[in-house]
Amino acid sequence: MQMYTSPSKRIPLLDIARFFGMILVYYGHIIERIMYLENPTATAQYKFIYSFHMPFFFLLAGFTLAPEKMVLPVGKFFKKVLASRLVPYFVFTVVLAILSLLFVGHFVVIDLSTADGYLKGIIATLLGFPVFNIPLWFMACLVSVEILHFFVGRFLNSTFRILGAAIAFYVGGYALTATIQFIPGPNFWLIHEALVVYAFYLVGVLFRRNGIMLGRQPRWRLLLATAVCLLIVVFTYDMNTGPFRLFDAVVIVLSGHGNILLFPLTALTGSLMILLLARSSGANKFLMFMGENALILFCLNGIFYHFFNGPFAAWFVATFPGHWMAVTGAGMAFTIISLACCVPCVWLLNAYVPQLVGKPRQQGPFLPRFLR
Repeated sequence: MQMYTSPSKRIPLLDIARFFGMILVYYGHIIERIMYLENPTATAQYKFIYSFHMPFFFLLAGFTLAPEKMVLPVGKFFKKVLASRLVPYFVFTVVLAILSLLFVGHFVVIDLSTADGYLKGIIATLLGFPVFNIPLWFMACLVSVEILHFFVGRFLNSTFRILGAAIAFYVGGYALTATIQFIPGPNFWLIHEALVVYAFYLVGVLFRRNGIMLGRQPRWRLLLATAVCLLIVVFTYDMNTGPFRLFDAVVIVLSGHGNILLFPLTALTGSLMILLLARSSGANKFLMFMGENALILFCLNGIFYHFFNGPFAAWFVATFPGHWMAVTGAGMAFTIISLACCVPCVWLLNAYVPQLVGKPRQQGPFLPRFLR
């Protein structure tokens, strides 16, 4: 099957899908804060979005896996993980920790009024739970998933083996996290949750291996399939009634999955919905640019999550009615404003310190290449 690529040789589907996923992350986090203020519309939207948007990112990570990464020597592989994943993880955690010294923010996991609180935050971050920049938990878990796949994936050389491994890791991880509560509690780089989401990563690997979504299709067919997936998610996401943790919704970082069958059904259908919508969007340059820089957007989201979403949610609830149109409009407006504010930051980071934002092979004016 001929792979559909842009003139720059990037695959539009993957970049645009990343950006659509990031829109859900930004929207989901502002809706989360409105939900805290007991708004039922925000609660329903939160459960809908969280039923699939984070599993989607793990599926997409497997979809974008370069086959040559699997044959790297062990030393080069870990050096690549360090340069492309751990450097931005720690850099943006430090940035948020410094900002927390200067501004009052939303840090519910730790008490930052004492030096002991900061020490606990540093220890938690070193153990893979970035309390100063909560959205980066995905990066921590992805590191564990990629290391797991580096050692296991080389044996998954057929569709049957990939599917078998996905089911085995999902069932085993689900049983483990349902039995033991790791967050809050013992945690090391979210390895416990990596076992669960590795199943979605393998689905992405399977998509790439079999060229699923990469061939040319009529746009009407893609949009029709997108609508079908949307309807399935709409009718299934609220059927998952738990058991959950803390929130009555799927929350991956808390290992709150709910029903063992309904969780993957909705998560996979929602993920396919985003891929289909992205595939129908062609090769829009702006959407591709934003998706290509999704890692930066993830890192920057912590600033909004910890410092801006809360005050905006409080202002909105105090000023406007809780009608679903008002909630949706406010969430969309704040999401657009937040992402617009990120654009100049993305440009500056790429221009001056690309090595710190997941592009270790690029030369910058201040730092040399981290990888060659």
